[in-house]
Amino acid sequence: MVRRALSGSLAIALLSLACSRDATELPVAPSPIGSLNVEDIATSASTAGASGLLHSESAPVSRGGPRITVGGNTTVINGGTLAVAINADAPFNAVYMFIGGRTMGVVGEFGGGIVGHYEMRLPGAQSTASVLLTFPQQIPLSQFDLQFAVANTAGAVGPYSSLTANVTEVGTGDVQVTLSWDADSDVDLHVVAPGNEEIYYARREVPSGGTLDLDSNAGCNLDHVRNENITWPLGRAPRGHYIVRVDYWSSCNVARTEFSVRVNNSGAVQLATGSFTGAGDRGGEGSGQTMLTFDRTTGPAAITMEALSPSPSWLWKKPSTR
Repeated sequence: MVRRALSGSLAIALLSLACSRDATELPVAPSPIGSLNVEDIATSASTAGASGLLHSESAPVSRGGPRITVGGNTTVINGGTLAVAINADAPFNAVYMFIGGRTMGVVGEFGGGIVGHYEMRLPGAQSTASVLLTFPQQIPLSQFDLQFAVANTAGAVGPYSSLTANVTEVGTGDVQVTLSWDADSDVDLHVVAPGNEEIYYARREVPSGGTLDLDSNAGCNLDHVRNENITWPLGRAPRGHYIVRVDYWSSCNVARTEFSVRVNNSGAVQLATGSFTGAGDRGGEGSGQTMLTFDRTTGPAAITMEALSPSPSWLWKKPSTR
């Protein structure tokens, strides 16, 4: 990414302007850094089952609408998802989101820095909402700010509230399956591939090339990443039927965990969300709740796990090591 250097006088002028105005009254017009659009960072935004509308113009200015707090994971992965919880002090029926790039300097921080915004219309007025974002398999920034505001039924937009997201790079390929969750619990992603190859924390790589390359909060040893990723390299994902399961290994003493799952099967995308309560099951092979299934009609023939039994030691990591 090319960064444009600001002259000293221009930077000072922008800083003065930013400091002289209330943050809730700042315009959210795109900055002169026009090389990125909002869909380059977040490929979609949805809430209450409704897809967000993508607009190329600036997000609306705050004018006395409901105030909100936002919460969610502060780590995202390329090709993954993020659920953002919004809580307001008054009912609202519209959500707006734009993105600012913290790494883009003064202009990016103050004016938005990335062109466009999403608008999400709710079926009725409510005081809480969950926004589900999806991200491309290549994210051009390592860190960015998600800016949210809501509007009441009269159209008054409230002040914007920010959630900073940090990007962790993971593998992509013919098939990419991702899991994201919102609390410091241990949630596990399992994918059963054709031939009954099951990839999960205790079998992170299988002969067909499928790999679990990110395992978070394992055994409640908290790293706060709260994402997992399973992928097959280009040309390696076998043809046949796939099952995606999510297992609540342990709550790690949190009351509730919300999660989202995404499948990218050579460009065919599926999404699912869910929640867990309770202590967790400390599950291993075969555990978890089925969230999605999909099929591939192309690719190499499946390799059965039975044909490889006993599995080579490099394919297996005993669950007890968790």
